[in-house]
Amino acid sequence: MRKYILLLLLFFTILVHLQAQSISYTYKPFSAEGCTVSYTPVFVGDTAYIVVGVQSDRLMFSDNPTMMVRFFKTDQILQLSGKKMDATSSSGAVMVGNVFVPYTEVKAMAMFRVSEQEMESFKLGVERIRLSTLPITHDRTFNNDKIGMPLYQNYQSEKKKAKDF
Repeated sequence: MRKYILLLLLFFTILVHLQAQSISYTYKPFSAEGCTVSYTPVFVGDTAYIVVGVQSDRLMFSDNPTMMVRFFKTDQILQLSGKKMDATSSSGAVMVGNVFVPYTEVKAMAMFRVSEQEMESFKLGVERIRLSTLPITHDRTFNNDKIGMPLYQNYQSEKKKAKDF
């Protein structure tokens, strides 16, 4: 019971922080599929996490998701193990002419524990990121850094807020 209360408290804490300091991008490899992925650094006590939110028509996290990150200017690959937090879905329809076009939207969240040393690597810039989502793996390659340095800067900001409390 205590474990569920702590998880619920963690979830609400993360939701409050998600609005403040997240880095996101929209990725559409195919015309019919697409997703929006957001990354948010969060501190719970002295432990740092990266909360990942995926909003798409079908992508969800498995129970034990993994995130693999390759950085620019190095062969270093970081693999983080996480925990599935939540998955919600909503569906509806849009009227186009005389036809109803159905749509479904799935929002999934997972959190990945990250150490200070692992977070320092994000300063190099993220070249490629892979999330273990279902039914297909989310894999994105960047030509220039879009999430590495901003995520690191948000991490430093959150760290300072946690220490200044």
